[in-house]
Amino acid sequence: MKVVQAGESNGRRATQANPRPWWLLHRLTLLVLVLGFAVITSLAVAAWAIHSSNENRLLHQRVSEASLLLTSGLPTIASPMNAAAEVAESTDADPAKLQAFLASSVGSAPGQRFYTLSVWSATKPGRPIVELGPNHLSGADLGSARRFLAASPGTTTLRVQDLLDARRPSLGYAVASARPGHRYVVYARTMLPADRTQRTQSASAFSGLNYVLYFGAKEDPTRILTASAPNLPTHGRRASQVITFVDTRLRLVMYPKGDLGGPLMARLPWLIIIVGVATTLGFGLLAERLIRRRELAQALAAENDQMYQGQRTVAETLQRSLLPDVLPDLPGLEFGARYEPGVEGIEIGGDWYDVVDIDEDRVLLVVGDVSGRGLGAGAVMASLRYAIRAHATQGDGPAEILEKLGTMLNVVRDKHFATVLCIEIDRKAHTLRIADAGHPAGLLLSNGDARFVDVAIGAPIGVATGRPFQETVTTIPPEATLLMFTDGLFERRGEPVDEGMERLRTTSTGIDGTLDELLSAVFDRMTGGVASDDTALLGIRWRS
Repeated sequence: MKVVQAGESNGRRATQANPRPWWLLHRLTLLVLVLGFAVITSLAVAAWAIHSSNENRLLHQRVSEASLLLTSGLPTIASPMNAAAEVAESTDADPAKLQAFLASSVGSAPGQRFYTLSVWSATKPGRPIVELGPNHLSGADLGSARRFLAASPGTTTLRVQDLLDARRPSLGYAVASARPGHRYVVYARTMLPADRTQRTQSASAFSGLNYVLYFGAKEDPTRILTASAPNLPTHGRRASQVITFVDTRLRLVMYPKGDLGGPLMARLPWLIIIVGVATTLGFGLLAERLIRRRELAQALAAENDQMYQGQRTVAETLQRSLLPDVLPDLPGLEFGARYEPGVEGIEIGGDWYDVVDIDEDRVLLVVGDVSGRGLGAGAVMASLRYAIRAHATQGDGPAEILEKLGTMLNVVRDKHFATVLCIEIDRKAHTLRIADAGHPAGLLLSNGDARFVDVAIGAPIGVATGRPFQETVTTIPPEATLLMFTDGLFERRGEPVDEGMERLRTTSTGIDGTLDELLSAVFDRMTGGVASDDTALLGIRWRS
């Protein structure tokens, strides 16, 4: 846990020492932003296109409805004039009867269609025979009416006269009775607003629209019949339609005052942009934050791993410094050893081996394992190792050495105990004198066979029992090999110890080659080349 915290602290210092500028975004973040803005733009453009299409459709629909309304109003002009022509033919243009019949249609009062109506001779339109209404024709108005009637004498279909440039802007209408041999022509005028402006009523279906009605098929500003406002825009959304009106044509142009489809559709593109930009920026910031946190975690992990490897190297170096640098070169004997720290943990282990040259005939072999890990276990291991060397040089045998070690270590006091296998070799006699303090027995290889050496196993060092250690003497065949090891070589989690020992015995059988080749083969086959726990392996081969 302390290692992780140190790694995190160093990682933070390294990251803070060279931080990535906030404005320098990662590629993934930029990709998120680009894709987000592309989607937002597409949705906003689609919403705007739908809104525009809907507005155009509604505007054209309103223009068609207004055109139909204007066309449907034509009978309100044609019907009273046709009726007046029939009354004139029937009454020989009797003024009283015409007045009585057309009183509601002629005059300046609200709701009256014509401000003047007159009856003319169909053959000689010099002057009107009868004039109704308060405004009689005179001067230029009389002349223009005479010329209009003379141009189409006795017409039986309604005709329209353009009087937009007259003193009183208006439209003139003329029609004769459909009877054969008709004698009279009825002529009437409707007044136009002086400023050509006629606002739509607020309750009207067209209150959300401005309009301009032109006399003729072209949009000529001098030929405006009426408009909803004096100054209308000449740009923006608009729609127009040509209307057939009696014997001429009119052009109706309409402009929307606002959004015909309502404000929601108009604001939808902006809503998409605002919400989309906020969402995209949010996702972009989240992506950038996650990426930066991942980089920080990777940096911390890398530095922690580097620190772990450094501490592991230190621990391994310290561990190896407590083991023999070289093994002795003695006549008739060949020594070899393997030591591998476990892959888990960085603390010092308690496994060790040693070879002590006592005299020209005797050699002491030791393999031990201190419980636990860390500096405490390493200290116990070092003290036991050097104590063994000191006792061996004094001439103590294996059992006596183990008993003296027992006085040095107490599991209650020192929190550690140790297993030790102590073997004294008599080179001339080819014998082994063995004392064992709770450690796995050695494996003897000879003539293609492998067996564990029979030995009386005592209690581990540090566990006080009051029982003395027993020594076992075994004769070694010529050219035999003895393997001494710690439990990391054969123990596996979830596997009984006996199975691991048997696997070691069968694995070591039948391996030819030098002692180093034998040790390497046994270690690789038993551990797969990577030890899960500290493992010490010591080999001794008799050359004769």
